[in-house]
Amino acid sequence: MSNTVRIFVTIILLSAMLGCKKKMLVPPTPEPPKEENIVFSIDPDPGTGVAVALSGTYVFKVTIGSKLTTSGVKVDLTTKKDADNSTVDSKSLDSNSPGIDLSTGTLNPGILCTVTITVTSKATPTNTATKSFKVARK
Repeated sequence: MSNTVRIFVTIILLSAMLGCKKKMLVPPTPEPPKEENIVFSIDPDPGTGVAVALSGTYVFKVTIGSKLTTSGVKVDLTTKKDADNSTVDSKSLDSNSPGIDLSTGTLNPGILCTVTITVTSKATPTNTATKSFKVARK
């Protein structure tokens, strides 16, 4: 083999080796941790019966049992008369606290109402939980 052929073969082999260098693998970006499903309780727990309001409003507390995101939650509260489904009171508030003090609108004596509480994550609007209970003013 002549020197010219050897040099030519060496150049081709070096070019092939340099052209075949491995690309650096970049690890995939991990997905952010999934937000916990919203869980909450009502205190005092109205259970399955009718909660009794001794005054014009019924005062209670919503306690968030799941981990809150930094953006917090939105709490919607609606009180409706059972007889005609008319709205007695409706309110919405934002909170970053696991304990939220709430009250119904003005209740009339002897009128059965349904209170519905919906808690929605502000970070993930599809992450919601809803609870309802009956209340009547004595």
